[in-house]
Amino acid sequence: MTELRGVTRTLDPFKAYMIYMGLKAHFNSNYDYVKYGGKTSATRNSYLNRRDKAFFGKASRKFKEEVEDFFISNFVENEKGYVGQFNEETYVQWKKRVQSLRYQFKNDIVLLLEQSKTFNKIFECKDGQHPILFKNYLAKKISIETMVILDSVVDYAKDFDTKIHETVIWPSHAKKINNYKKLLTFDNSQYKMILFNLVK
Repeated sequence: MTELRGVTRTLDPFKAYMIYMGLKAHFNSNYDYVKYGGKTSATRNSYLNRRDKAFFGKASRKFKEEVEDFFISNFVENEKGYVGQFNEETYVQWKKRVQSLRYQFKNDIVLLLEQSKTFNKIFECKDGQHPILFKNYLAKKISIETMVILDSVVDYAKDFDTKIHETVIWPSHAKKINNYKKLLTFDNSQYKMILFNLVK
């Protein structure tokens, strides 16, 4: 929480709306929120004409400077989500994961290695089927953050694109993982070292 002269800084609801529209486009189109700095064609008039504008006022008052993270967490949960359905519990759980990113990553890798004889086996798409890594993600046994970090470190997604036969489940999740990778902040070299120490 940011404070100025003892008064909590508030966020303009229109600014919250602009952030929401930018992130919605980021997760559902080819728009890059980071590249364009969140700027979209949305206008103040389009905001004022929305019947749901009260949700942005509520979010801006409650989350203030954290409203961007609130929206990110809910789009990560459901990229097709609607602001009126976004909830604080999703944000709380996301914050817990992000704040313990290294611990969670280590535990996820250990879990994966327990199911495979070698590290490379967790990426194996036998007969075009989902690999161990993706199966565990779908079963919610490992986090999407681990999926993002692993792709950044070993670049597995491109391989999955060509080797997984089904054309619905993996492609939709691959898009979300790639979009989230542009928004999640982490030290790539640090996670390479963590991975090296776990699989050596």
